[in-house]
Amino acid sequence: MYEERFWNNLDRTEGENKCWVWKLYCSKDGYGKVQFKGKSVRAHRLAFELFHKRPIVEGLYILHSCDNCKCCNPLHLREGTNQENMNDKVLRNRQSRTRTQGETNASCKLTEVQVLEIRNKYTEGTYTYTRLGTEYGVALHTISKIINRKAWNHI
Repeated sequence: MYEERFWNNLDRTEGENKCWVWKLYCSKDGYGKVQFKGKSVRAHRLAFELFHKRPIVEGLYILHSCDNCKCCNPLHLREGTNQENMNDKVLRNRQSRTRTQGETNASCKLTEVQVLEIRNKYTEGTYTYTRLGTEYGVALHTISKIINRKAWNHI
């Protein structure tokens, strides 16, 4: 039976009130994924539906009281709106942090001085996107974003 196989793919060794962690495939955002009726669904959502023997109300989310995205314990899951989900994130300090800008960003390849040089060289009219990209070792779309102030717009 499908339900039995599903529940057997959870680590429930910690007990009934603890997290039941999904043991199989997880998406890059950390949520368990499972095939059900020909579709890929999040394991915690399926756990909710199987436990309550009904579908999730259209448009609602399944919120975790435990903040463990791999958890499928129905006692930790409840239906909620997007706003409730956002409120939970803020209350529990799980919201994404403001992106760092410029040189403080860990994936930054350029300095502020180089960005200003790129803009100046392009404005002078003697440099193309291709030439700037080659000289500074970045992709053309990066040069485009810098020149059009879609990136590094704080300087």
